[in-house]
Amino acid sequence: MKVPVPNNLKPYNQNQMELFPPNVRSLLEDDDLCLVVNDVVAALDLSCLYIKVSHEGNRPYHPAMMLKVLFYAYAKGIFSSRKIAAAVRENIGFIFLAAWQKPDFRTISDFRKNNLTELGQLFGQIVLLCCELGMVKLGHVAIDGTKIKANASDAQSYDDHRIDREMTRWLEQADSIDEQEDHRFGVSKTGTELPEDIRDQKKRLRRLEQLKEKLSRSSRDKINKTDPDASFMKGRSGIKTSYNAQAAVDADHQVIVAADVTGEAADVEQLLPMIEQTETNLSAKVKECSADAGYSSGENLEALETHNTDGYIPDRTYQGQQRGKDVSDFHKEHFVYDPKHDAYLCPEGERLPFSHLQRRKGKKPLRVYRCRSCAACRFLGVCTTSRQGRSITRHPFEKELRRMRRKLDSEAGRAIYGQRKYVVEPPFGHIKSIMGFRQFSLRSLTKVKGEFKLVSIAHNLRKIWLYLKKRAETLAGRLSQAGYCAC
Repeated sequence: MKVPVPNNLKPYNQNQMELFPPNVRSLLEDDDLCLVVNDVVAALDLSCLYIKVSHEGNRPYHPAMMLKVLFYAYAKGIFSSRKIAAAVRENIGFIFLAAWQKPDFRTISDFRKNNLTELGQLFGQIVLLCCELGMVKLGHVAIDGTKIKANASDAQSYDDHRIDREMTRWLEQADSIDEQEDHRFGVSKTGTELPEDIRDQKKRLRRLEQLKEKLSRSSRDKINKTDPDASFMKGRSGIKTSYNAQAAVDADHQVIVAADVTGEAADVEQLLPMIEQTETNLSAKVKECSADAGYSSGENLEALETHNTDGYIPDRTYQGQQRGKDVSDFHKEHFVYDPKHDAYLCPEGERLPFSHLQRRKGKKPLRVYRCRSCAACRFLGVCTTSRQGRSITRHPFEKELRRMRRKLDSEAGRAIYGQRKYVVEPPFGHIKSIMGFRQFSLRSLTKVKGEFKLVSIAHNLRKIWLYLKKRAETLAGRLSQAGYCAC
């Protein structure tokens, strides 16, 4: 038995005509993220984009509109230009930002690719805007890095032997096809008449030769054919072809105040550049910073002291001690250095004079001190099992390392360093888990640097949105109170 339609339902007519066309803005909630994106872009100085607009040919889309769409897409976790183009046709937030215009995926992709340098400038403006809102105070800055998968297959990584094998294989295959073509068409064919498959092989050979040359210039054992700037790096999901994304984060509201990408797995060389970029973006000095042991080096600690930046960075040995390792009565910490005689005194009073220098690639050598009286010591086998006697290495920046350890051992130092993981690690979790950015869309170091700036902008936009939403305020109102205007 068919049940009749109830007569107390709200009217439902898909062909209902509107007296006036609806304003898309009326379909959005007042605290929608796209409205914050809209207001932020309106507050930016877009001169760097306007000067690139061509006055010839068809009129291009407005850079402000394209920027809003791109910012909103990344903030919503949409990174594919095809998916962004689909959203501009289907999603109310995108339709509002695009004002019913419908750029295709190629236009969106080209706009992103052609304005990567400008994204860096806009990132700096948004960091300043966060500062004007009171979200950034530079009370404490934490620095860290995370490995993000490159847009490249791990299987396309080559070492010297594999490049040579591939070149030999393609040469043999090309020679074989040449012989077949000569037999079929005659030996008088010119190179320009070769079929496309042979020309493709010649391109592959040139590409392999370039790859081999680039590998020989680098210090790496392998190079990726798809993206030669990426490197094998160990992350949580194993060893992948990746980039090392760096971020400096302000402690107040976890705003990313500096962002960069490197093709090197190690973090140690990135500390000072991140501090310098932070100071450039905010035109203010970083007074206090923290970073994990990956950023520790004598050179870095010395530079921080010279720069008058109060750093909290443990070295790897110190972190090992903190985990309960290597804290016996005969640990190096219990040996006393005698600067007058350039020697150490062990807990038993025996002297360890200078023995030799231990060379290190690209760094100052370590000084090695060795005791010659261990054979008769009652603690032989406890202090050392070496037949040559107990040895101690002295770092060329031993004073700086010891000062840092004493600072970290203090109650205040432990509290300051302890906040690092609550400041810099959540933004990476937010970028990867909430926004879903786990792999770069672009290739080459220059391009992924720009894309990570875009990702960092998206993260900061979401922070601005949540900040204003919590206070039930609008961006325009806050900026008006602060007297902010774009430069």
